[in-house]
Amino acid sequence: MHSYIQLLSTPTADTAGTAMILDVGKQRYLFGNIHEGLQRACIQRNSKLSKTTEVFITGTTEWKNVGGLFGLILTLADANAASIMSEADTARLRKDAETPEQLAAKSEKLAKVEADRKQALLEAGLNPDEQVGATEKYGKHQMTLPTLTVHGGENLTHTVATGRRFIFRKGMPVDIIEHSEARQSELTGDGREPDWTDDSIQVWKLPIQPSLENEAPEIGLESPRKRSFDEFVGVDLPSPRNDAASVEHSYTPENLKDKDQEMRQFVVTEMFNSQWRLDALFEISLRDVNMPAMLWIRNKESNKLERYYPPEDGPLPDIKVLARRPWPGALVEKLPPTKPSKLAMSYIVRHYPQKGKFVPQKAKALNVHHLVWSVLQKGTIVKSRDGVTVTPDMVLEPTRIGGGFAIVDLPTKDYLPSLITRPEWNTSRVMDGLQAIVWNLGPGVARDPALQAFIQQHSGLKHVVSAPDLSTNYIVFDSSAALVIRLNQIDSQRYQIPIHSNISPIIQPSDDSGETKNLGYVEATRDFRLQLEPQLQTQEPPTKQPFLDTRKVLELTPKGVLELAEQARDDVAADRLMQKLTGQNLPSQDAEVICLGTGSSAPSKYRNVSATLLRVPGCGSYLFDCGEGTLGQLRRLYNPTELEGVLRDLKAIWISHMHADHHLGTTSVIKAWREANYGLSDGRVEPGSPRETPMSFVEAVQEKKLFLFAGEQMIRWLAEYSSVEAYGYDKLIAIKTQPSKSHRFSYMEWRGAQLGFRTYDPIMNKAMTEATGINYLVSCFVDHCQGAQAVTVRFHTGFGFSYSGDCRPSKDFIRIGRGSTVLVHEATFDDEMQGDAKAKKHSTMSEAIGVASAMGAKRLILTHFSQRYQKLPNLGALSTEVEFDDPESSVDGAKDTDATQIFDETSPSTGDYDRVAGQDISTAPPAKGRTSPSASLDNSPPPSPTKHELKIAIAFDFLRVRVGDIASMEKFTPSLQLLFEMLEQREKEEAYHNPGEVARRKKEEQKQEKREAQEKLIKEKQEAKAFKKASVRKLRWNAADNKGDGNIGAPDSTQVVSEVTHLDRTEAVVEEAGLQSPRPVMEHAAK
Repeated sequence: MHSYIQLLSTPTADTAGTAMILDVGKQRYLFGNIHEGLQRACIQRNSKLSKTTEVFITGTTEWKNVGGLFGLILTLADANAASIMSEADTARLRKDAETPEQLAAKSEKLAKVEADRKQALLEAGLNPDEQVGATEKYGKHQMTLPTLTVHGGENLTHTVATGRRFIFRKGMPVDIIEHSEARQSELTGDGREPDWTDDSIQVWKLPIQPSLENEAPEIGLESPRKRSFDEFVGVDLPSPRNDAASVEHSYTPENLKDKDQEMRQFVVTEMFNSQWRLDALFEISLRDVNMPAMLWIRNKESNKLERYYPPEDGPLPDIKVLARRPWPGALVEKLPPTKPSKLAMSYIVRHYPQKGKFVPQKAKALNVHHLVWSVLQKGTIVKSRDGVTVTPDMVLEPTRIGGGFAIVDLPTKDYLPSLITRPEWNTSRVMDGLQAIVWNLGPGVARDPALQAFIQQHSGLKHVVSAPDLSTNYIVFDSSAALVIRLNQIDSQRYQIPIHSNISPIIQPSDDSGETKNLGYVEATRDFRLQLEPQLQTQEPPTKQPFLDTRKVLELTPKGVLELAEQARDDVAADRLMQKLTGQNLPSQDAEVICLGTGSSAPSKYRNVSATLLRVPGCGSYLFDCGEGTLGQLRRLYNPTELEGVLRDLKAIWISHMHADHHLGTTSVIKAWREANYGLSDGRVEPGSPRETPMSFVEAVQEKKLFLFAGEQMIRWLAEYSSVEAYGYDKLIAIKTQPSKSHRFSYMEWRGAQLGFRTYDPIMNKAMTEATGINYLVSCFVDHCQGAQAVTVRFHTGFGFSYSGDCRPSKDFIRIGRGSTVLVHEATFDDEMQGDAKAKKHSTMSEAIGVASAMGAKRLILTHFSQRYQKLPNLGALSTEVEFDDPESSVDGAKDTDATQIFDETSPSTGDYDRVAGQDISTAPPAKGRTSPSASLDNSPPPSPTKHELKIAIAFDFLRVRVGDIASMEKFTPSLQLLFEMLEQREKEEAYHNPGEVARRKKEEQKQEKREAQEKLIKEKQEAKAFKKASVRKLRWNAADNKGDGNIGAPDSTQVVSEVTHLDRTEAVVEEAGLQSPRPVMEHAAK
């Protein structure tokens, strides 16, 4: 048996924690922190996670340890679904390729092998029915969905369940095994059995509590009474337990907690293993439908289904419609409350005792039948042919103890006493065979004398230490950084080299004699590999260069690219001089747009997912979307002092929609904002915070707050997760934002109160503007997914900024963004993939330019590119014309909804919300003595800029550009185009000659040859079957003709066989087999 552990990540600016893989050949296990950026780090290093079905999360349940779990689950589910489909296709091809004769021969062979096996087992004194047989081993291929099991500490199930509104997959069931504090006493003691096992490893869980527990008020709300399952769900649903929801009980705190956990587990099950079907419709009265929802009616004339749109105003008609049944997970309106837990998880992992090798010579000498060797090797006592009892130890080499390791997570020094005093360290059942300990430590823990003494006490083990203060802040995403370094050579004003360090902070101490002391541990680095079986051995990482060699990257930039870049810089300098002389009529020219993530769907080697930072001097900083890894991108752009300033200046975050690639980094950014403005949180509720004391909005913003503008589902998710971790939700003003019908303003709601920038309450307007720095904000629904919105933000300087999020071209967006200074628009697909853009509800590059032109925007930044594109598009070949999918009506988020993205059909519709919020102030008569604030809005369309006037920039990660400099970026286009052409050619050459790529290519060729051979065999089989059928039919027709000519009787079987054997197997005969007249067939066959 061969097994090894390999580190996937260590603490850096991009990766917050430590993660590693245990590879035992047939399966992989993931251990450590499942942090933001882990998935992207694995993509960068080509570390495959496809065989992973068990995840063991270490440390406490907080976002820095589990922030990458949602993305990991989505990726594994999609990969496993594709793998299952591939296996099914392979099995089908294999089955179709076997002829009846081959199947009969295989069955006969298996039957003979089975008979011989049973006879040998009977002679050995064993019962054949109790042993695994050949037919069972080589039986029918079964397709089963693999289950992903995630092990972790308290609140893990709650954390996963909070994602029910935006996570939905059916490719891989997920099972959460959460350790609870109530079970901790059962998991301690000498000589205890492992907590989890499979065929390869045994795992002992080490739950550790800090020695000094500072009691803090609970952040969640505890229910003082009994609650039924249906209260949280809102409708009658099947409970995971038979005795659950329908029976009333008097709950104690203990079984009430179990009941709450049961409900969370139900939600997780429905998220990943639901029986809900997209194509299942049921009939319901229109008045009983929870809007928004996709509805259909059946056309009485054609009997076909047609989309039905209910009237937005007036009473609903009393008719029956067809709707999808909402999937049960989305019907759970709220989760039971919980509270933060300081329980930190660690694990000890052991292989089973390794049996000695089987020695065939000994078995032969004892006259043991060769068909029972496998049974004897598995540990069963058998009899030889001479009737002598033979035990396994008589034919096996001595058994040796299985190897193993421990991964220990200590967030602070307070956890050390609890760890050191655990009985497992003195238990031979656990420690025998242990070879190494991987330490995942918080700041300052590694230098604690108690830990150093523990390491010296266990000096016989290999100690690998990973900690933020001891780890190298190397560049994790080499491909992206190498691209940015080359962009920096071309345009150093817009692109800077990511902040990093390849120098290890570990300093070897010296004793009094000046000699270096042995610390007893080694620094954890990425790709560090430690072999466990068959013997402990430190292996060299697969790549000889652990860090990105920035000097080599600079040297490899082609000379022609640098020459074109130098010419571009001279042209830019001349343009700046001209601009100073003539003046550039743009407001807030010093405002800066920073592109933190410019990719779509999922992180890749070259682009991170969506995030754009806007910094407006005198107003503040604003984040538009916040995908996973956004905080890491900020840490690469700004040093700690600068980053603290950026976070203190951050006023608001806008989340466009609830797709994971647009919001999974929000929690980390909010927590960093809170630490920059208020210091580290101890988990307590801040005195006077909104959680503790109800207050008005004007009172709430007297203290510095971070604003979040988003849909209702985003706010619910952040609120539910806040009971797991005090990340700063108490310092957040989370405003539910929804467009009005007129698109002249947006409805804004905070804790049931209506807010706005231009309301009839001047005190409210002033408080909103002073707290956010924004003069006006308006959004509109766009065609992408449920609730997707685009937004336009305007400032007192006259600067207007529009952000599309993900969408098809939208007339409403053009209307609200008229005259914007800068438009950031998604350009997911190239123009050649117009069909894909429509199907997936994204925009092409030409469509984005057309929207900017129609909007009258002065500057356009294209972003959110499909991860398949790394080249620079030819802007000169793009069109400025845009065609709308629905030219007769505006895009409405409540109507044009992608059915596959509906995760919550219980929220109020747009029309309902408008009626609840009140009359549209833009159309309502102004109150006496007041003027409608919307009356001052100028909706007259400005003249659209020509293609020459519209300045366009292509965004890459880490782009930092002043508004006044966007126009000059086009000067660098020739050098960028040449750079990408050369890089693409070099990448192809390196990939072609790479040993791994050569092996992969050879394997693919072999697979293709096998696939072609199977398909050819299937085709020949089908042709032979069709030919035989045609030949028999021809002979029968021939016999009928002979009978008609006076020849009595049909041909005998010998004649038929002879005729079939000698017929020419031509394609023409097969094609002519369907002719009704026998004469043409006979004549054609004769020819």
